[in-house]
Amino acid sequence: MIRIGIVGYGHWGPNHVRVINECKDARVVMVGDLDASRRAAASQAHPGLVTTELPEEVVTSPNIDAVIVSTPVVTHHSIAMSALNAGKHVLVEKPLCQTTHEADELVALSRQQDRVLMCGHVFLFNAGVRRLREYIYDDVIGTVRYMAATRTNLGPFRTDVNVLYDLACHDISFFSFLLGALPESGNAVASSFLQPGIEDVVFGSLKYPGGALCHFHDSWVNPRKERTLVVVGDKKMVVWDDMNSLEPIRLYDKGVQHDQYYDTFREFRTQIRDGDVLIPRVKQCEPLKAQDHHFVECIRDGMTPLSGGQEAREVVKILETLQRSIKNEGRQEVLHWDV
Repeated sequence: MIRIGIVGYGHWGPNHVRVINECKDARVVMVGDLDASRRAAASQAHPGLVTTELPEEVVTSPNIDAVIVSTPVVTHHSIAMSALNAGKHVLVEKPLCQTTHEADELVALSRQQDRVLMCGHVFLFNAGVRRLREYIYDDVIGTVRYMAATRTNLGPFRTDVNVLYDLACHDISFFSFLLGALPESGNAVASSFLQPGIEDVVFGSLKYPGGALCHFHDSWVNPRKERTLVVVGDKKMVVWDDMNSLEPIRLYDKGVQHDQYYDTFREFRTQIRDGDVLIPRVKQCEPLKAQDHHFVECIRDGMTPLSGGQEAREVVKILETLQRSIKNEGRQEVLHWDV
C-alpha cells in the first residue's frame, strides 16, 4: 500500500484525497494545511486522518511514501524539493514551479533520488483530448495547420499567479502533447483589469515545427464559461467542447481545396468541401482520478509519468518566454531547446 500525504487542503486537496482513496493500491494518511478550518474539514470528512499545520511534517514523515503538493505556485519549488530530499515521490499541481531554473533543480533531484516527479497537467488525462491526439496520430485530420484554444470564465481570481500561469498553462501543455513537438517561438499580450500587476486576460500564440500555429485566449473576466479547442487539419477539422459532457467531440469532414484546372492567376479558385459531421462516442472518466491513479501506477510499476518532470519543465520554459513577451508588449520570442 502506497501511503500518500497531501500538502494543501484548499480547492483541489479534498478531490485528491477522494480519488486517491478510490485506488486499491494507495491511501491518503496525512494532510497538511496552515488553515485550522481546512484541517478540521479534512478530519471531519475522513476520521482517523492525521492532520498538521506544518508542511514539513508531511514531507519528512517516515509514514509517507509520496506527497501531493496542492498549494500556491510560489511554494511549489520549496515543498517539492523538501519532499524529494526526504526520498518521497512527488506530484505537484500545475505549473510545476515559477522558473526554468527551479524546474531544472527539481528534475535533477528527482533523477538523483530515483523518485517519480509528476506535474498535474490534468487535461492530458481528459478523454476528449486523448481522442484528439488519436485523430492526429492516426492521420484522420491530416497535417495540423492550426489550433485555437479558448478558456474563459468570470473568476475564480488568483493572487499568486496571473492568468497565463493559471489557465493558459493548460492550453500550452496539451498543444505540445497533441503535436508531439515543442514550439519554436511565441508571443502574448495581456492586461490587468482587476489587480494591478496580475494579468487577468491573455491572448497568445505559439509556432511549431512544420508551420502549425497554436492560438490561445484565456480570461478570468468573461461572462461565459468556455473550454474549447478547434483543430484544423488539411483533411478534416475537429472541435472539442469540454463543457458538453454528452458530445465533447465533433469531427467535421470539411476543408478547402484548390481547383487544379485554371489558366491564369485571375482564374484561380478554391473549392470548399462540406461533408458530414461525426459525433463519436467518448467514454468519459474523471481526469483528476485518471491522473492521480497514473501517479500511483508510476510509483508501483516504475513507469515514466505522462506529465513527468521534464515535460513540466518544458511548459514552465514556455510560460517564462511568453511572460517575457508580455513585458515586451507582445514581441515574438524565440524558444531554444538545446538545454
